[in-house]
Amino acid sequence: MGKRSFERTSGALLAPLIVLALCLVVYMCLRSSPLVVFLAIAALMAGVILLEMTHNLEAVHELIERHGRGTGAVLVLFALVLPFLLRHSSYVMHIALIGCLYAVVALGLNFQIGSAGMVNFAPAAFMGMGAYTSAILSVRFHVSPWIGTVVAIFTAALLGLLIGYPTLKTRGYYLSLVTIALQTIFTLIIINTDWLGGPNGIAGVPPYQVGPVSFGTNLVIGGLELPRQTYYLYLLFLVLGLTAWLAGRLYRSRVGLAWNAIEQDEVVAASQGIDLARMKLLAFSLGAAFAGLAGAIYGHYVSFIGVEDFDFNKSLMLICMVILGGMDNVPGVALGAILLTIVDEKLRDFADYRMLMYGVILVCVLLLRPQGILPKRMRKYRLPGLEWLNHPIGGR
Repeated sequence: MGKRSFERTSGALLAPLIVLALCLVVYMCLRSSPLVVFLAIAALMAGVILLEMTHNLEAVHELIERHGRGTGAVLVLFALVLPFLLRHSSYVMHIALIGCLYAVVALGLNFQIGSAGMVNFAPAAFMGMGAYTSAILSVRFHVSPWIGTVVAIFTAALLGLLIGYPTLKTRGYYLSLVTIALQTIFTLIIINTDWLGGPNGIAGVPPYQVGPVSFGTNLVIGGLELPRQTYYLYLLFLVLGLTAWLAGRLYRSRVGLAWNAIEQDEVVAASQGIDLARMKLLAFSLGAAFAGLAGAIYGHYVSFIGVEDFDFNKSLMLICMVILGGMDNVPGVALGAILLTIVDEKLRDFADYRMLMYGVILVCVLLLRPQGILPKRMRKYRLPGLEWLNHPIGGR
């Protein structure tokens, strides 16, 4: 009993320390030069590979899940403290904010690409749908930004249903072509519609407001003046936490198992009684809702939206975030989105060579580590009277 008590105590301390180390890596990447960022990411991936080689990676996952309260407390504390650590640089705080924003979109996109195996090349279009819906309601009809955001979520989800329904009979490359067409159509509609701002975009999108407090002003806490990004950073920490929790619940539910079955073999999944149409539409609509929520928050944060914010290049970057983090791995997707956002912003110092270096990095990652930073896990189930069984669905 003493040994078991020691193991529980050591695990309760080790799990929060691992999460704290990941938080410190993110903070160091935010504040450091591009070279240090690359070295930190390389060291992180080397550590994950070492854990895989020693067959300890799954044990670390289970340890963190088993001590969820401790690890959650570390994440909450890091979220509360981070704005104070970044208060002297509004640009660095902006990078952290955009990273959280893209993480929300990537979590929704992971339902389609990672879980159900449906490659969607139009996540930026769904994000733009949310942004334009909330912006138009706020600017043209003077609706509260909070109400506009709620409407944006449902509008983006509805677009996901409308696009998902005609694609039920398609798969693989054909599905990808349909989503590419959607992205192109969305961009052309925005450019050629003056009421939607056309190529000039929509300016003057109002910030969120809670009573007399506007999110467009600086925040003062204990005599310290924090940049206006602090409001949105705390809001996005809350949104990212809720969406990650929901994504994790879906992964462990029958819905996540059904998505994995569809990704493995649609014919076998249908023969097991899985409603393919319902599950695919659910993946499309939920992913679109996540993107619409992020797009609405983005519009009210920057106070201006344009078609270049939601073009095909942005869709490709969001797809790369899911692949880099590790498909069908909720913590990996969120971490990959944040790290890739930081890399993308740090490469701005290289001006004309930025996209070239960005492409080289992605090619190297895909060749050397195609499963991402945190690879897809093998599903495990406890059956009554039986030991833990490794289930092949959802694993590689």
